[in-house]
Amino acid sequence: KNMHLFTDNELQHLLESRKKDLNRAWERFMGQNIQMFPIGSRQYPQRLAEISQPPYAIFCKGSMPDARKSVGIVGARMCSEYGRSIATKLGKMLAGKDVQVISGMALGIDSASHAGALQGKGSTFAVLGCGCDICYPKNERNLYENIQTSCGILSEYPPGTEPLPYRFAERNRIISALSDCLVVVEAKKKSGSLITADAALEQGKDVYAVPGRFGDALSEGCNALIGQGAGIIYDLDIFLQNLGYLPEKNAETTKIKNISLDKNEQLVYGMVDLHPKYINYIIEETGLDLLTVLHSLDKLKRYGL
Repeated sequence: KNMHLFTDNELQHLLESRKKDLNRAWERFMGQNIQMFPIGSRQYPQRLAEISQPPYAIFCKGSMPDARKSVGIVGARMCSEYGRSIATKLGKMLAGKDVQVISGMALGIDSASHAGALQGKGSTFAVLGCGCDICYPKNERNLYENIQTSCGILSEYPPGTEPLPYRFAERNRIISALSDCLVVVEAKKKSGSLITADAALEQGKDVYAVPGRFGDALSEGCNALIGQGAGIIYDLDIFLQNLGYLPEKNAETTKIKNISLDKNEQLVYGMVDLHPKYINYIIEETGLDLLTVLHSLDKLKRYGL
């Protein structure tokens, strides 16, 4: 019984049509300035080739990470200002030491770490859970453009692949694989950041966590990691030393130390830190009136403190 569905002419026509479709897709792909590096190619990252489930290829807008030291920074999307500040400073300090910063461009900690690295004029790479031609989240368009201009947007998914939750969990293993060590800045008890930390541990990478306040939901994940043996980041300079970098004298810090503060400014400066403070609290603790406190805060802000 003849099981052929198509004649030879019909089959040839179908194959020619498929070839034209592929050519059109390839032209569209090339027009987006996207590069594809299959596993085994010279540009495919060696760090990525060594994991148990390496992507068959990496798509890239911009450049690829190289052999320099790299640190992954991840954390909560709905982060605190404290966490955002730590991530930004850490990204900037690492960039200043020519360390590549790897993250996922998510809102919150991820974006802050990328922004900090860009401020430090360093290299930072975002691994997306969608095609690298899709800016996700959409409101991070400026960051997306800046990263691909000076560094790189990476994905294991072909262009046009839409962001879906399971894809973000899958891409986490790539963030950890491209990193020599992983830093978790803020994380809830159940979060994608902890999935990335698990992937890092499975890959034999060191995991560090920024400790948080007891009972703070955003600190539960980090504190749990520390309880399980993760490294503790309590001082950014010491963390850099642990990575093998001796921090240089920071001219900006020296300048701050030489600033002469009057008595009221010293009182107000002693009351502020990375945690937000209500102005009524500062007034009550210092015994100063509202106008004096506002004037002092303005002076401290202009000093860059």
